[in-house]
Amino acid sequence: MRQALLGVDGVVDAKVWYDDKRAEVRYAPMVVDTVAMLLAIEAAGFAASVINDDDVE
Repeated sequence: MRQALLGVDGVVDAKVWYDDKRAEVRYAPMVVDTVAMLLAIEAAGFAASVINDDDVE
């Protein structure tokens, strides 16, 4: 999944925790949107949804 994310233009870095089913992605919002990242993750065979920083405790 990390490689799929890094292959998206505008993604700067990605960390993936498979056990937690979680990824942290640094990206340039003027270049890429979350939909493009979700599509890349799903194309790699994983389910995906967005959790904003405000949603994380």
